[in-house]
Amino acid sequence: MSKQLFFGLSLAFFTIFPSTETLPRNEPGSFLSAQEHSITATSTINWKSGYIDSTITLDAQKRNISLPTGRDAAQQILEIESPNALKDTFCSVLVNSSERLGNAVESGEIPLAGLNGIIDTGIRTPPFFSRDLKTISMTHTVSLAKLGSLFVTHIIAYEPKIPLETVPTRPYTGILIDARGLLSVHGENSKESIVPCLFPRIWNTSFDLLYEKNMVKPEIAIKKGIIHYSASTDESEYRDIIGLEPLRISAREVFGQNRTDPVISNYDYLKILSNADNRKLLLEGKIVILCDEDALIPMNLGPEKDDNYYFVWREINDKMEQKPVARTNFQDSWDGLKITMYDIRFKADTAQILPEEKNRLDTIADALRLAGKDAHYLIEGHTASVGKPSGELSLSVERAKKIADELILRGIPKDKIESTGYGGTKPVATNDTDEGRAKNRRVEILITLTEKPAD
Repeated sequence: MSKQLFFGLSLAFFTIFPSTETLPRNEPGSFLSAQEHSITATSTINWKSGYIDSTITLDAQKRNISLPTGRDAAQQILEIESPNALKDTFCSVLVNSSERLGNAVESGEIPLAGLNGIIDTGIRTPPFFSRDLKTISMTHTVSLAKLGSLFVTHIIAYEPKIPLETVPTRPYTGILIDARGLLSVHGENSKESIVPCLFPRIWNTSFDLLYEKNMVKPEIAIKKGIIHYSASTDESEYRDIIGLEPLRISAREVFGQNRTDPVISNYDYLKILSNADNRKLLLEGKIVILCDEDALIPMNLGPEKDDNYYFVWREINDKMEQKPVARTNFQDSWDGLKITMYDIRFKADTAQILPEEKNRLDTIADALRLAGKDAHYLIEGHTASVGKPSGELSLSVERAKKIADELILRGIPKDKIESTGYGGTKPVATNDTDEGRAKNRRVEILITLTEKPAD
């Protein structure tokens, strides 16, 4: 299977205000680390078992360590540097219908120190050598529930609002939602499979909220998480969660940007909320969601930051050094390489780019072409949230498409590029300040490479 490389190019677009600030493209020492990187990490997420399994590898030669005599020194380096090596892969874990862990770290919702602390508590195996004694590796395991505990901040769980309308029902011992197969996407003319995440929400077809993490006792949410996923109809596998007489429900739709939230019928919604014992099931997190098998099996997390990744990093860095771009920041981030451009001039409240942006867009297109002929591009538009969600969404879509059109004019193949917009639904900063809103107004161009670039 060919290797994949994911990295992001973020273009922040604001309303038209002149700025003379020039931002550094690289964080201090970041390019040096690209040349001298000696630790690599690969991680897989298994929603069925509830664990993230990782392998961390140290290139002993790059650290001038001779193996096997330098085993202890190498092990100490692996243990000390494992949180930093793993944080990027962990950041790609889906949290809910619209957010990944990295988004929460970027916005300050989750402190990086907290994430590193969870990683540091992972179970490690003793290190093992490669056959040629050039590398030393160890495995590392962290439970998804422990990772999710970073988001559990409530002290007392709240109960959903009891509806005025009730239906005949009886007490059940758990809730089993069958969400296998293709489901209609709520609000869209498409069908897709449900995707596991740390904190799915459950809705009814009238879009009343039935379930979310703050409805679960915090001690349970911290220890076990709020949902158990399975692909098996053999209920003995999760009998301890749903008991002997569960309420069996078929999901009607799926919802969310990440396709994580099941939507159930209004009748099933009322069967749960019409009975106090059934409402208690929500409080205790006694819910299992059945998914397709391929949604639960181990899948790679995050960008593969191998020699190929750093080759592209060096190429882009050299290009930006040769032809500096004002008010532009270039850095390695949790979702890959990222160039953030500030103050792209648009005509106010439109997607019309002003002529003075031509040179900057030329340089960005040149940088993108360094990704190679096999690159694919997804342009995502984002705005600040100022209480006009419909208009914000439309503007983000239009501006992302305009950036795509400009890049196509500059030689990026049309069949390799897509665009979409999210309005103000994915903030990376507060919307309560001018500075925060400015950070939230951006376009991110995500690039996938399927083959190594030529030497």
